[in-house]
Amino acid sequence: SVEMLEHARNYEALLDKIATWLEPGGKLFVHVFSHRELAYAYESGWMAKHFFTAGTMPSHDLIPHFAGKLALQEQWAVNGLHYARTAEAWLDRLDYAHANTVEVLSKTYGSAAARRLQMWRIFFMACAELWGYRSGSEWGVSHYRFSKP
Repeated sequence: SVEMLEHARNYEALLDKIATWLEPGGKLFVHVFSHRELAYAYESGWMAKHFFTAGTMPSHDLIPHFAGKLALQEQWAVNGLHYARTAEAWLDRLDYAHANTVEVLSKTYGSAAARRLQMWRIFFMACAELWGYRSGSEWGVSHYRFSKP
């Protein structure tokens, strides 16, 4: 799972369902952004409305508590500066491909394409600032390796 669990809330039910897809000894790798100690739901605000509807910012230690039928083998905390740099690179690529991006977005959003492009620009800037905060020590990315016994 790469950047999918941010959009989920019932981790126990989800992980139990995934466990049914795995053979005994099967592995699940989870990559999810996280806060070092606080978990919170995205319930209001611009980011919640347009990018993380009904999602959750998990704390680094939250998801393993809901392993259920899976066994946590290992977990890693990745400093947020890596994700901040990734968001900055995505913004650079978006800006580089501005004309093509507006053309593609126009097919879905019509006259609102330029506005949608600006929303993505703001999103990448906000992510870069958030994950870069306090030298990347506050928000980061969590990796987990689970196995099915």
